[in-house]
Amino acid sequence: MKFKDQVVIVTGSGRGIGRAAVIGFAKEGAQVVVNDVDEEEAWNTAQEIREMGGKAVAYVGSVSSRSSAQELVDVAVKEFGTVNVLVNNAAVTRPAMIHKMTEEQWDTVIDVGLKGVFNCIQAVSPVFIDRGKQNPDGLSNGKVINVTSVAGLTGTVGQINYGAMKSGVVGITMSTAREWGRYRIQSNAVAFGVVETRMTETIREDKFADTYKSKITLGRFATVDDVVPGVLFLGSNDANYITGHVLNVSGGYYIGF
Repeated sequence: MKFKDQVVIVTGSGRGIGRAAVIGFAKEGAQVVVNDVDEEEAWNTAQEIREMGGKAVAYVGSVSSRSSAQELVDVAVKEFGTVNVLVNNAAVTRPAMIHKMTEEQWDTVIDVGLKGVFNCIQAVSPVFIDRGKQNPDGLSNGKVINVTSVAGLTGTVGQINYGAMKSGVVGITMSTAREWGRYRIQSNAVAFGVVETRMTETIREDKFADTYKSKITLGRFATVDDVVPGVLFLGSNDANYITGHVLNVSGGYYIGF
C-alpha cells in the first residue's frame, strides 16, 4: 500500500495506459480522480475501482481547457482534501505528413498534450507550493509525472505534431523540476515506445508493424502492465530524490543518454 492516504489525479484515464495507471495507484491505497473526455469510460473506470474497494471519483472534461483543468483539481480537493500526485497522461493523435497536415490537426494535438499538461500543473500549483512552504523540510511535497514518448526524443514520421508535443512535455518536465525543487516538489517524465492500446492500433496492425517492431530491442510491443510500474515508481517515496528525469520505458526502442 505505497500510496495509502495519498490523492492521485491521472488525466486521460478512462482507458489505455491512463486507466491501468489509475487502477494501479488505487490498488496501492491511493484515493484517485479519473479524468477523461469520454463520460462512459471515465465513470466505468471509477466504478471498477470502487467495486474493488478503492476510493475514486470521475471528472469529465478536456485538460486543453484551463477552466476544466482547474475544476479537475478542485474536485480532487473537494472530495479528498488535497492532491499528492499529478499524472499528465492525456493526449491525442492526428497523423499526417508535414505537407498535408492541417492547422486543426496541429492545434488539437498541441492543445491536449502540451497545453493540457501546463494547465494541470498550473492548476495544482497552489496545493503543492503551499504544502512546500508549510513543510520546507519534507522529502516530497508533491509529484508531477508527465507521460512523453520516444517520438519526442527521436522524432517520428507522419506525426510531427505528436513528436513536437511530446518533446515539449520533456521541456515542461525539466522546467518544472528546476522551478519547484526549492519546494521539494519532484517533476519527472516517463517515455514510452509502442504500447498496445487503441491509440497505437493502426501502426501495430498496418504494413509498418514489422518496421516498428524491428526497432524494439526486446522484440515486442509493450503492454500497459509493462509500462505502468514506471509511473508508480516515480509517484512513490522511492523516487523522492529523483527530479528532472525522463525514465525511458520503451523496450529498447530508444537507447541513449
